[in-house]
Amino acid sequence: MVFCGRLQGNMIRKLTVEGMTVFQHAESFHFVPGINIIVGGNDSGKSHLMKLCYAISKWGCGGSRRDLPEVWAEEKRLRQDLLRVFGTHDLTSLTSRRGGNQIQARVRCSLEGEKVPAGTADLAFSFKAHCEEEGLRISTMPERYLSSNAVFLSPREVLSIYPCYMQAGKRYPELLDSASWELCRALENEASPALPQALRYVVKQIEQLLGGKLLRHNGRFYLQRPGQEALELNLIAEGFKRIGTLGLLISNGTVRPGTALFWDEPEMNLNAGHLPLLVNLMMTLCRAGVQLLLTTHSLFLLRELVIQLADTQNTRISRRFFGLQAGRVEGPRVSEADELDKLAHLDSLEAEQEQADRYLNLMPQLSTEI
Repeated sequence: MVFCGRLQGNMIRKLTVEGMTVFQHAESFHFVPGINIIVGGNDSGKSHLMKLCYAISKWGCGGSRRDLPEVWAEEKRLRQDLLRVFGTHDLTSLTSRRGGNQIQARVRCSLEGEKVPAGTADLAFSFKAHCEEEGLRISTMPERYLSSNAVFLSPREVLSIYPCYMQAGKRYPELLDSASWELCRALENEASPALPQALRYVVKQIEQLLGGKLLRHNGRFYLQRPGQEALELNLIAEGFKRIGTLGLLISNGTVRPGTALFWDEPEMNLNAGHLPLLVNLMMTLCRAGVQLLLTTHSLFLLRELVIQLADTQNTRISRRFFGLQAGRVEGPRVSEADELDKLAHLDSLEAEQEQADRYLNLMPQLSTEI
């Protein structure tokens, strides 16, 4: 099914980071309006990259605010967003692990969107380790802010913890991780009466996968299947609850054309049989004008992405693959390409491929024994 929605400007376009978390040396990323896939092993920086992009995009979504406030106020707001998204108590924790006591983190990025052309929403900031009293300094401020929004789907499932988070968050929001708290707040929005055709299709497909509709009642979520009593979400598979969260966010207008959707390990707790549908939903979201940034460990998911991106209905979707190496490596730790097989050597993928080859080589022997 093809939906010819207008591909809108993406929210985050370029990023250069140096001296922050695992990125000791300067690394650059060039994102596309469609789908951006980040691949790498444990401790390669995938989630750190996603959280940094989300924190910046979230900070840059202020199109409804009054005229640009003072720089010192924006520095304070950006510092708070970084600490809450990463779940740390000080900026020193976000500086490079191998940079010593005097390391300085530097970040430059470019945001784009509707009525925000390239170059008008550039941001550059820096902070030093063990200099909390000085905090964070912005050297380049945007001329404009974006009017669209950013959403982060973390590996943590939030529908089950929603009641506790809403009670605790309204009193002590600073104690909760920002991604889960923001998701819970977004889930309080009422259903949108009018959705674009493509997004209605995504919601319908998610409901078919779940076998029913997710409902909120008395501060809790339930799954209502035809002819059955509503099920408490603790009785539903973890992977279904995560994808159900996406359906709710689409239904209430939180995820809409122009949204930057950050999706950390979307394959988590879903068996391989559901991944082709999951990728199909991703393609539909991109065609509807959602910028998608995701991380994955799954070679199956990556291959399914390559297969569906080659389909004629998806040829207009821009795509970019990023490969991150873990540990100490010679030269750049990051490679990027428009095709998966053009990325630099990735241990995390080759280990899975090597095991698949060993298994296939063993099959003739097993057949003979049987």
